Amino acid sequence: MNILFHKMRTGKKGQIIAVLTLALVIFVIAAFLVVNLGKTKIQDNKVKNAAQSGVLAGGSSACIMLNSMANINDQMVLNFAGFTLMIQLLLVAWIIDFVKTIIVAYDVLIAYNWEAGVDLDLAVLTLCLTSATMALMIEGATKVGNSIKKMIDEINDKLPKNSRDSARQYAFSNVGVDEPKVPFSKSGCSDAWCYSLIETKFDEFMRVLPAKNKADMNYGTSTIDFDWNDSRTEHIINNKIEVTVTPVQKVPFRLVRFGEVASESGEIIDYLSQQSTGILGPLITWGVYTADMIIIMCYSIAVLMVVLSACLVVVAAICTMWAASYWTTCFSCSWAYCACCWACPLGAYYTFGATMVLIAAALAASLVLTSPEDIPCFVWEQRKEHPLQVEVTRTTNPSSVNYGIYTTDWPVHKQSASGIVKDGTIFPPNQNFDIIPNF
Repeated sequence: MNILFHKMRTGKKGQIIAVLTLALVIFVIAAFLVVNLGKTKIQDNKVKNAAQSGVLAGGSSACIMLNSMANINDQMVLNFAGFTLMIQLLLVAWIIDFVKTIIVAYDVLIAYNWEAGVDLDLAVLTLCLTSATMALMIEGATKVGNSIKKMIDEINDKLPKNSRDSARQYAFSNVGVDEPKVPFSKSGCSDAWCYSLIETKFDEFMRVLPAKNKADMNYGTSTIDFDWNDSRTEHIINNKIEVTVTPVQKVPFRLVRFGEVASESGEIIDYLSQQSTGILGPLITWGVYTADMIIIMCYSIAVLMVVLSACLVVVAAICTMWAASYWTTCFSCSWAYCACCWACPLGAYYTFGATMVLIAAALAASLVLTSPEDIPCFVWEQRKEHPLQVEVTRTTNPSSVNYGIYTTDWPVHKQSASGIVKDGTIFPPNQNFDIIPNF
């Protein structure tokens, strides 16, 4: 029985070879499918990562620049708050000096009031110094505001270029270009160090990419590509990478100057009420509410300075007439009657008074205030979103290669990503940034 059973099991030799051959064929086919499908998935992931890396890099660059513009705009707001506070203090001081000048100008007409002439010049000098301080403050605030706006514009002009260049650089760096290097035997190198210095076509492309970006003045949607041949098999495969970037465009701004603050006061106050501004909030609010009053007072001061000059000229004319009269009496009378004892001093006094008053009038007339209406105060942002989009495409030609017993397909891999929205996030991943203040 055992012998018979043994023969039944082993009577037909070589069956396992057929089974193993069939299994090996199935295994090879399965491995081929796994490798090629995996390669397709890997390439798709690389293209996807490249698109997302480009968006992250371009968006981060844009975020940095948006933050810079926001911080610089804060300086303009501080300039506005400081100007409104200081100019109001100077306006009060000017009114006090003006009243004192009028009183002293009247005292000059009183005979032998020698101190009045000196006091008048000192009063007018104080008044003119206050006026000059206000004029310089207005001019300085205007220049500071214009300089801040210029810095914002300079950064804003670079926003599309920087976001585009960063997106391109990182998209190509992460797309997974597998360009083969020339074999060592064909490189002409004698050692590994020499061989490591040899650049592939892609290495050269990445090295000159910054220069190419610098020369590219197209800041709208633009495409840049790189292609290479893979000849590691008998079939030459041409690969091409295309990166299309729609960068963050310049932020449209509207500049609010001092003369427009009152008309925008409702929106400005509403925005400030939603922010945590600390002690700066009440100063800005006070400046917004008093902007029109400051403009009116500055114009009033300019008019009063002209009126003051005219009044001083009248006083000088009266003093001149009296001086001429007394000098005539002084030189026409007989010295025997000693007319010079009373006429000559009066002539000298009124000559001195006329001279001092004319000097005061010239000072007052030369300092007519500059209007503060052109001082830049706030920058309004007029766009709600800052979109950025990166699209990466990898194509292979031919798209399929027949290897005899099987055919390999390389479909077109295409991925896009976008980021930077109004709430301060960038995809992927999320990254916070301070949006430009809306005032």
